[in-house]
Amino acid sequence: MLAASIGTALAAEPPQSTTLAPVHVHASDTAVLNTPSVTVHIPRERLQQQNLVDSADALRYAPNLQVRQRYIGDPNATISGRNGGTLQSARSLLYVDGLLLSNLMSNSWDGAPRWGMVAPAQIGAVDVLYGPYSALYPGNSMGTTVLIHTRLPDRLVASADAQYFSQDYGDRYGAGGHYDGHRLAAQLGDRQGRWRWLLALNQLDNHGQPMQYATARAGGNAAAAVPVGGATPDRNPNGTPRLVYGANSIEHTRQTQAALQVGVDITPAVNALFSLGWWHNHAFDATRSLIRDAAGQPVYAGAILAGGRVWTLPASGLAPSAYDQTHVLYGAELDGHLDNGWHWDAVASRYDYRHQLEHDAAGSSASSARGGPGSVADMSGSGWSTLDLRSSGPLGDDNMLYAGVHLDRYRLTSRVHAASDWLGAADGPLLSAYAGRTQTRALYLQDVWSFAEAWALTLGTRWEQWRAWDGRLANTQAALDYPSRRRSDASPKAALNWDLASDWQLRLSWGKAVRYPTVEELFQGSVSGNAIVNNNPNLQPERDWSTDLSLIRTLPRGHWRVSLYQDRVADTLYSQTDITLPVPVTNVQNIDRVRTRGIEGELMLESIGGLPLDLTASAAWNQATTLRDWQFPAADGKAFPRIPRLRASLFADWRFAPGWDASLGLRRSGRQYGTLDNGDFVDTYGAVSSFTVADAKLRWRFAPQWTASLGVDNLGDEHYWVYHPYAGRTWFGELHWEL
Repeated sequence: MLAASIGTALAAEPPQSTTLAPVHVHASDTAVLNTPSVTVHIPRERLQQQNLVDSADALRYAPNLQVRQRYIGDPNATISGRNGGTLQSARSLLYVDGLLLSNLMSNSWDGAPRWGMVAPAQIGAVDVLYGPYSALYPGNSMGTTVLIHTRLPDRLVASADAQYFSQDYGDRYGAGGHYDGHRLAAQLGDRQGRWRWLLALNQLDNHGQPMQYATARAGGNAAAAVPVGGATPDRNPNGTPRLVYGANSIEHTRQTQAALQVGVDITPAVNALFSLGWWHNHAFDATRSLIRDAAGQPVYAGAILAGGRVWTLPASGLAPSAYDQTHVLYGAELDGHLDNGWHWDAVASRYDYRHQLEHDAAGSSASSARGGPGSVADMSGSGWSTLDLRSSGPLGDDNMLYAGVHLDRYRLTSRVHAASDWLGAADGPLLSAYAGRTQTRALYLQDVWSFAEAWALTLGTRWEQWRAWDGRLANTQAALDYPSRRRSDASPKAALNWDLASDWQLRLSWGKAVRYPTVEELFQGSVSGNAIVNNNPNLQPERDWSTDLSLIRTLPRGHWRVSLYQDRVADTLYSQTDITLPVPVTNVQNIDRVRTRGIEGELMLESIGGLPLDLTASAAWNQATTLRDWQFPAADGKAFPRIPRLRASLFADWRFAPGWDASLGLRRSGRQYGTLDNGDFVDTYGAVSSFTVADAKLRWRFAPQWTASLGVDNLGDEHYWVYHPYAGRTWFGELHWEL
C-alpha cells in the first residue's frame, strides 16, 4: 500500500519538536490508554502548527469529524461525527481532565460543548474516541468522545498571546463586509514542593458575519405597499421563491475566561486536583435592513412593493437581541495507586449557569437597537453535576479489570417575561416557562483478558437507571406538569484484538449504547414571536448497536488505519426546524430505524523521507439512511440529514528553515441534506453545503521565547452553509511569548 511504501522511506533521526512545559497526566485520563475504540491522538505540537483561536479548532483535521463553528467565538459549535449530524449534539462528549463540558441538557444547535471554558493555551493534548465500545462512558459516546488533557507545570511557566483576525465576507444579498476581532491570553504557573498550580486568562472580542437573513412573505396590502429597492429575489432550499430583505444575528461577542487549577501530592501515592473555571459572554446581535424606500431610508416592516410584487415583512423579522451569560465550573479529583498495581480515582464536577439572560426586541425599526418593548428569557440556575468513582488494576497475569460508579444530574429552568425595555430588566408578566430535571445512575465493569499470545478479549457492560421529573410547561394562561418517568437499561460491550504480526493489529469491536432524552427534548415547548418549539414528554431513548472493524499498521515514524463501521439505531431522537413557514417551527421526534455505515482511513507520517515534513490525512465514506419513519414516511429510504457521503482532511507542516515552519490544511465535506425527506436541493441560506476549504499558517521563531505567525482560514473564500453561512476568508496575525 501507499502508506507502507512511504513508511519504509522514513529516516531514523527523530523529528524536530517544540520545547514545552512538562505535562502532568491526571488519573481520570488514563482510561484512554486501553480503550477498545478507535482513538486519534492530537499532540500540542500539531495544534501549534495550525490556526488556533478557540479550543474547538483542535478538532479541525480529525478524521470524519466536523465542528459547526460558524465564526470565531461561536458558542454553538456542535460536533458531527460518523453517525451524528450537527443537530445531534447529545451524541458527543467533551471532557477536560475528566470534567464534563458537554451540554447534555439539549440535543440541537444550542447543545454544543462549553468550549469557552478551556483556553487553547491550556491544552496539552487531545484524544478522540469513536463509538460506544467502552463501558467507561455513557450512551452519549455512541458518536464521538473528546478528551482534552491540560498541562500542570513542573517548573515556573508563563506565556502571553495576542491575536488579531479579519474576515472578508461577501454574499449575494448585499450584507458583505469586513468583520474583525482580537484575542488576548496569558497564563502563569509553577510547582512548589508538593503543589502545582496554573492560572489562565483569555479574552476574546470578535464581530461575526450575519448568521441569518430576513425573508418576506408573498402578498399583503397592495394599497399600503411601499416601493423599495435592494431586495434580492431568492429561493428556499426546497426551491420555492422568497425575497431576502435584511440580515440579522450579526453578532459582536465579548468573552472572558479564567481558569485556576491547583494540584497537590498528598502522599507519594495519592494526588488531588482542584479546578475552577469562569466564563462570561456579552453579545449583541445586530440587524441590518438591505432595502430602501424612494427617499433612501431603510424599511424594516410592513407591506412593500419589490420586483413588481407585493410582499409583507414580518414585524419581528429584523428584531435585534442580546445575551448576557456567566458560567462557573467547579471540579475536584482525588486519585491514587496501590502497591499491587491497582489505581483508583474519584471525580466530582458542577457546571452552573450562574447568570443566563437572552434579551429580544419585539419589533423591527431603526430605533429597536436602542430599546423598546420586548422580552427577557432567564435560564439562570440551570446546569449539571457529575460524580464518578473508578478503579482499575490487574487480576492475575492475564486480566486488567475496570470498575466504576457514575451519577449525573441535569436541571433546566427557563422563564420568559415581557419587558418594557428589552435591553433592561424583565419587568412585565410571565409569557412562558419550562423546567425539568433528569438523572442517570450507572455501574460498569470491563475486563481485558489476554488469553493467548497476540490475542486480547475485552468484555464489559454498563447498567444505567434514568429518571426524569419536575417537568413543567407554562404560559400566561395555564401551567402543565408532566408525570415523572423512569427506566433502566444494560449496554453490553465486546472487542477482540489480534496482533497478527509485528506492527500489525486487527480489532473487532461491538457495543450497545442507550442515549436518553435531554431535558429540552422532553419539556422545552415554547411559543414566541420569533419561533415555535414543540416538545414531547413521551420521547423514547435512542438505542445504538454499533460495530467497528479496524486494521492498524504501525510505521517507524507514523501509522495508518482502515476502519469499517456500522451503527443501527432505533428511535433516533431528532429535531428539525421548518424555515419556510412565516414563523420557524421546530418539532422533536423519534425515528424508528436509522442505519449508518462506512469506511474510514487515516494516515500519520513524521519526517517523511528524512525531510522536516509531517503529514496527517484522512478520508471517510459514509452512508446514513433513514430505514423507517412512521411519523414521516417521506423520509423512508432517504439519506439521513447532515451526515455527508464524503469527509476528508489533510494537514502538512514543513520546517523549511531554522526557526521557520509553514503548514497547509485541506478540509472536504461532500453532498448532504438538511431535511429528512431530502427535499432541499438549492445551495442557499437554510441549506447544508458541500465544501472544500484550504487553510495555511506561517510561523517564525524570531528570538528566544518569541514567535510570530501569519495565517489564513478559507483561503479560497469558499461560500458555504450549515443553515447559517460559515465564515469567509479570515486572516490571522499572532505574537506569542513563552518563558
